[in-house]
Amino acid sequence: NLGGMKSKMEEAKRKIERITVTGEAGAGMVSAKMDGSGKLLSVSVDERLLDPKEKDLMEELITGAVNDAQTKMKEAVAHEIRSATGMDIPDLGGMFG
Repeated sequence: NLGGMKSKMEEAKRKIERITVTGEAGAGMVSAKMDGSGKLLSVSVDERLLDPKEKDLMEELITGAVNDAQTKMKEAVAHEIRSATGMDIPDLGGMFG
């Protein structure tokens, strides 16, 4: 039923638009929040990393947190699409980068 599939995909799109995930690195010292489209919403850095001597570590942890958030976003989006279609499409998250 094509109409039913279209309706389910529209519902999945609405759910994806509401997805928010948070990635972390450094045992939570850095976190990155991302929406279902992959837009980075915010980055939070523990003030202990604000020491200029910790610059390299902070940059590494920010990168790790953003990558973690992106992975979680892809998994959440893939889950919504699988739920809507009933199909287990391999590497569905690959559609998002």
